[in-house]
Amino acid sequence: MLVDVDVPSAVAERLNTASINRRWYPFAKDVIDWSIPLTDEWAYMPAGHSIFAASGVLNRLKPADRSFVERWERTQNMRNVGHGEHLLNQGILAMLWNIDPYNPAYRYLLHEVAEECQHMAMFNQWIRINKDIKTHDAGEELWSKAVSDFTQDISTRLPEAFWVNVLLFEFVGDAFNQAERTVTTGDDGRPLHPIVVQIGIAHTSEEARHISFARKWLEKGMASLDDEQIGEVQRLAEFGVQTLVDRQSFLPIHYSSQLEPYVTKEEFDANKSTSPATLTMLRQLKKLLDEFESLNVVSAEAMRRWEDTGSFD
Repeated sequence: MLVDVDVPSAVAERLNTASINRRWYPFAKDVIDWSIPLTDEWAYMPAGHSIFAASGVLNRLKPADRSFVERWERTQNMRNVGHGEHLLNQGILAMLWNIDPYNPAYRYLLHEVAEECQHMAMFNQWIRINKDIKTHDAGEELWSKAVSDFTQDISTRLPEAFWVNVLLFEFVGDAFNQAERTVTTGDDGRPLHPIVVQIGIAHTSEEARHISFARKWLEKGMASLDDEQIGEVQRLAEFGVQTLVDRQSFLPIHYSSQLEPYVTKEEFDANKSTSPATLTMLRQLKKLLDEFESLNVVSAEAMRRWEDTGSFD
């Protein structure tokens, strides 16, 4: 069964041209200089975007210890985002079995898969150069593996629901990605490490195309669904939104024994829910949900319920 592509051909061709003309290959020297040492003169989390932002918890640490905690946090985040990119690719690759290969969107989706693979390799390279940070068996593999089969099914059976999940991941996370390229220091005033800045530039530049494609699909696709399909999209979207509201961030949610010399679990848990980064993420989510409500992706009742309970405050 062919999947009807709801992105205008002209839009897909424009995105194809952009992917051809400017690909941010992360192992090109003019994109990321991986040779810059990970020393203690740098910050590794942009100001206002750490679990510990504005808490003062890290101020008691020596520069080397603070650098370790920030590198731990940034590395766990890259691991999490890499899992998300993996799921996105699984959905797109399943979708490609069912899209007309002569449709320009087919070629664009190949570009998107290639770009997401480069992002995964980029995040993995960061993990590799931070080899003193433990990322495996931290608990985050469980959620990603659990939803992988679902992702492949929904991308072909109800593509609109798939693109909703893509935007919940990419658009909501874009505030953090943009901060890496625009915020020049960490919370203590140290300059942000150049590799972190370069990753932010490469990532946001290509994610902008991915976000645009998903939005265009939803704008037309939602209007073509019947009531039963709209109901399923809304149920899945509202479940995803509630998961983000409950999780409160894309930042690491699992405490690690590696933090014990520096931060207690109680401090970790308390700051995770009160950090300015959490409020930034929730406000970014609200921007997306305003669009979703206008497209009937989420119901007005659900929006009023989240607003009335202060989910975005």
